[in-house]
Amino acid sequence: MLELDFDLGQKAMKNCKTKVSALLIFLLCFNLSGCWFALGGAAGGGAAIYYKGWLRENTARNMHTVHEATLKAMEVKKIHVEEEIRRTDLVRIRGRYQDGINVWINIEYLAANTSRINIRVGMLGDETRSRAIWNEARRQMG
Repeated sequence: MLELDFDLGQKAMKNCKTKVSALLIFLLCFNLSGCWFALGGAAGGGAAIYYKGWLRENTARNMHTVHEATLKAMEVKKIHVEEEIRRTDLVRIRGRYQDGINVWINIEYLAANTSRINIRVGMLGDETRSRAIWNEARRQMG
C-alpha cells in the first residue's frame, strides 16, 4: 500500500514538472521574440505596433507608394530630410524636426503590394510624434 502512494506521488510530481517546464519555455520564447506587443497588435486588427521606441506596421501598399507618402508627410510635419538611402528592398530616411529631434524611417519591401514601415522619433522614441507621421502618410496615400 505504501509503495502505491509513493508511485502516485512521483507521477504527480513529474506531471507538474512537465507543465511548469512547458510554461517556462513558452514565456521565454515570447520574451525573446518580443511577441507580447505583436499579440496585442494582432488582436487590434493590424494596427500599428509601438515597441521599444519604434512604431511598426505592415501595410498593403507597395514600397514606392509608402515612400512617396512618407516624404509628403514629412513635408507637412515640417521634418527636414537629412539623408535618404534607397535600395530595391529598403528605403531609409533620416530627418530632423525644427526643434532638433531626429526621425528615422525604414520602409521595407515584403511583397509586390506589401511593405513594412518602421518609424522612430527621438533617441528614446516618441509614440505620439511617430503615430502623427504615420497617420499623415496614410492620409497622403488616400
